[in-house]
Amino acid sequence: MDDELVILGSGGGRHHIRTQHRATGGILYKFEGIQAHLDPGPGATVRLNQYHEDPTRTELFIVTHGHLDHCGDINAVIESSRAILHDRQHNYFQKGTLIAPPDTLRFITPYHQKMLETIIPFKAGQTIRYKGHEIVGTKVMHSNMDGFGVRFNLDAYSLVFTSDTNVFEGFADQYNGVEIMVLNLLRPDSVYCKRHLCTDEVIPYLNQITPTPKALIITHFGSFMDGPRSEINHVPGQVEKFRAQTSIDRILAAEDGLRISISELL
Repeated sequence: MDDELVILGSGGGRHHIRTQHRATGGILYKFEGIQAHLDPGPGATVRLNQYHEDPTRTELFIVTHGHLDHCGDINAVIESSRAILHDRQHNYFQKGTLIAPPDTLRFITPYHQKMLETIIPFKAGQTIRYKGHEIVGTKVMHSNMDGFGVRFNLDAYSLVFTSDTNVFEGFADQYNGVEIMVLNLLRPDSVYCKRHLCTDEVIPYLNQITPTPKALIITHFGSFMDGPRSEINHVPGQVEKFRAQTSIDRILAAEDGLRISISELL
């Protein structure tokens, strides 16, 4: 199995947008010969080049909500996904599928929307099939904007990107059967944030998922976790806390440029 994740940005929030202490370029997910770019925040195209990834291979674009650290580079990523924009008569070559909340589409210019083959306004609770693979929108509680997490139910495994969210009743249930979870974890320990997750808050919910996921990848760290407002890098300590307080076998922390082989997580 050649499926993999490439971390183009392990940071989230305005302070990482400003400092790039941790990058905000989102995640490349390569599965079944498909290259998807999730939540391409500011600097996504820079990181694609820095980590020697080919943007012209991207055919699926997913924006989970309209905050800048999730969609700031979406127009550039769409344009970068093709080597040639148009023919000699200026007929644009259409390529790729965009999945995004309806109220986020206003951030994709009409010029760039015309470059796409398909645009799917998408919400939590919705299910679509893309080239034979099931994609499910999971519920989030994050802001007044529409948003979703995204679960891929593939033949060989199931993987979910939680996106930004608080915990809520039913949080764990929607992840039952997921083998790999990519968890946006803004803050360490019990440093609460009303629109995001912290470690101590989410652990009891992770322990309710059945069966227990095989792997947990934490990412989208804020400045209290590691950055301008943290005295130390709290990420390693959070990994150890998850290992001590959950039954998940494989727990990894995202780092900018990290490549994660899916087969090694299963």
